[in-house]
Amino acid sequence: MYVGLIIVFNTFENEALKNHFIASMGTLTDVKICLVSNNNNEQVFEILTEIAEQCDNTDVINTKRRKSKVSAVRAGARYMHNQYNLKYLGFIVGLKDFEIVEVIKGYIEHQETILVLNREELRSKAVKQTFFQRLFSVTQYLEKLTSNSIL
Repeated sequence: MYVGLIIVFNTFENEALKNHFIASMGTLTDVKICLVSNNNNEQVFEILTEIAEQCDNTDVINTKRRKSKVSAVRAGARYMHNQYNLKYLGFIVGLKDFEIVEVIKGYIEHQETILVLNREELRSKAVKQTFFQRLFSVTQYLEKLTSNSIL
């Protein structure tokens, strides 16, 4: 079973971080990654494409025009839904590139705990969730883990 991870980029300010992304994404097992270039300039799209070319589990999509955070995540979710059969789909949005690297490291470290929290949350809801309603924020789960000292 694969987990999907959508990462939305509005900018990619530090090209030197590209190698950190590649190294981090290479350590993710059973995870499919979708990098969303949210109407960025061509340079950002090229950097994301270079990252995807070096990571077997990574794809890139480019939105035609700048979208809201929610719309960019939905674009990534539609792509992931059409390409893969994923039970869990998380997202990282609204962060700078160096912050995204830290969130990915946190996700790698606490992947199983995050999935357990997500399963519990889905079970507690009385109404069956649609695909888009089942998306979860990786950042919010990491914040819950640190604030509740579950770590």
